[in-house]
Amino acid sequence: MGVGGIFVTFGAVVVVLEWFSRHNDWRLQLPAMTSLALGSIVIGGVMFAAGYLLNRIGRDSDNRSAPRTA
Repeated sequence: MGVGGIFVTFGAVVVVLEWFSRHNDWRLQLPAMTSLALGSIVIGGVMFAAGYLLNRIGRDSDNRSAPRTA
């Protein structure tokens, strides 16, 4: 879950930098920045969701393998 959060945060930072660069003369770099931001957010979101689901599955399996007491 941690790596996915890092990717999502990195994508968000690139989006903010892209938004500020629209006001400057960096027009040539905007498509690359947009691709990088979108890719980071998508990959980070997938990794974040996978980490969350694996954490939930792992937590459930630990509870089921423990012996039950009355």
